[in-house]
Amino acid sequence: MIIPAILEKDLKNIINKVDLVKDVAKTIQIDVLDNTLIKEKTFTDLNKLKNIKTDIEIIIHLMVDDPKKYIKKLNGSFIFSKGKISNVSTFITQLTEDKNKIMEFIKLAKNSGYRAGISINTDQDTFLLIPFLDKIDVIQFMGVDPGKQGNKFLPEVIDKIIDFKNKFPGVETLVDGGISNDNFNLVVKTGVDKVVIGSSIFNTENPKQKFIEFSKLFEEGRKTAHGE
Repeated sequence: MIIPAILEKDLKNIINKVDLVKDVAKTIQIDVLDNTLIKEKTFTDLNKLKNIKTDIEIIIHLMVDDPKKYIKKLNGSFIFSKGKISNVSTFITQLTEDKNKIMEFIKLAKNSGYRAGISINTDQDTFLLIPFLDKIDVIQFMGVDPGKQGNKFLPEVIDKIIDFKNKFPGVETLVDGGISNDNFNLVVKTGVDKVVIGSSIFNTENPKQKFIEFSKLFEEGRKTAHGE
């Protein structure tokens, strides 16, 4: 599956990008940075997600120092439906050295009705994920140094994904960042389950068509990898 990634400073631009792919994408990812963990700031007022009029599944990637506070702020919000935000399925946080903070985030996300995930950078060893694997739903591998769309792809993520998939084949995996026509086939051959793409979709003349192209290439690549 291809997941369009949206990293924007205001809600209007997020809504505009959702509108560009809403007819073809089943899932989008919204990146949230608050100038703490990474020195960059984007849209952070998750209460306003109610203004996104779509049935598309939404993943929230929290690249922040205290991810649990963003879920706590939503408690009691009128946009909740049966205890969770409409359309939002998953919260993903960055892997940090604070194990307790990550555990608290996972527990809060789960108790609030969401799937929980962890995102790992290329310079972090996957053995650091082991304490969390029986508690989370997805692992996301960053293909760039996180912070801005359009950052340079880091090819070492390829071997990192392959090694992880060999050790933990049952864990759902995503890769996010730096994906382009030049490296797309290599990424798909890793066996990764979902590919998150931002600028290579939205910085084109026809994002909808580009999404369709990547989706077809993904399906073809998966069939080839499985010998079909």
